[in-house]
Amino acid sequence: MKVLITGGSGLVGSKITALLLAKNIPVVHLTRALNSKFGIKTYKWDWEKKEIDERCFEGVTDIIHLAGAGIADKPWTMARKHEIIQSRVYSANLLFEKVQSLSLKLDSYISASGIGYYGAVNSKNIFTEKDAPHDDFIAKSCIYWEKSADQFAEITRVVKLRTGVVLAKDKGALPKISKTIGLNLGSPIGTGEQAFPWVHINDIAKLYVEVLFNKKYEGVFNAVAPSQINNEMLTKSIAKVLNKKLFLPKVPAFVLKFIYGELSDVILKGSFVSSDKLLSKGFEFEFRDIEEALKDIYRKSNKKT
Repeated sequence: MKVLITGGSGLVGSKITALLLAKNIPVVHLTRALNSKFGIKTYKWDWEKKEIDERCFEGVTDIIHLAGAGIADKPWTMARKHEIIQSRVYSANLLFEKVQSLSLKLDSYISASGIGYYGAVNSKNIFTEKDAPHDDFIAKSCIYWEKSADQFAEITRVVKLRTGVVLAKDKGALPKISKTIGLNLGSPIGTGEQAFPWVHINDIAKLYVEVLFNKKYEGVFNAVAPSQINNEMLTKSIAKVLNKKLFLPKVPAFVLKFIYGELSDVILKGSFVSSDKLLSKGFEFEFRDIEEALKDIYRKSNKKT
């Protein structure tokens, strides 16, 4: 086995890489800027120019595709929307074209996707993989993302993981949320009732490795922790674990809309998502409860300091 990872230096990719190296599985990264993270071989590519160093495919048996512009990193201008979709779809298309031209035989193609597939909506419904997608931008970007992965089904096993918000100490959404709470400036956002599907960094990385090795996984899975929480529950849990109090009233929706525009929808709205299909395959989450997940994240960070 030899695994090619796109987006390998990111939050999830770094953790997956570490787990695979611990199992003595060779890993290479495709990156837009060469680096020596983990001391592994990296190869350059540029999906916009349709350029890729074909040496990256030598001996590769599996591809994990994580690359893509951050959904919530910048306001959703028209140019940013195009980048969000194209960075996922065009990059996957380039991989497929090269795999075909090289007649590369793959054991699996594993692609990230998002729970945004179900839309930025407030609903009491708990969405499963059988539910239809919504029709807003975030849902459409996930639809195109998954379709770009589906073309690999012609040649190999395809798995798509619709991932919730990944919780980790130093990267992702959690540091931004916990910073304000740590300064006693935190409070729930909007009504606070919007769903917050989440997953601990250890569990999502463990899932990718499990899917890689176990061929019983095929198709699409919701990669979220089993417990259903909303924004207010998350905020209160973070405050409790950090031993902080919440003094401020809820942040009004119009403030977020003024600052972030259409992007505010993914902050003010959220869908409850079921992980039952994943559980039925026998996957075991290490962290099912939000407080336990947060305690683990902050306990580990305290040990390092």
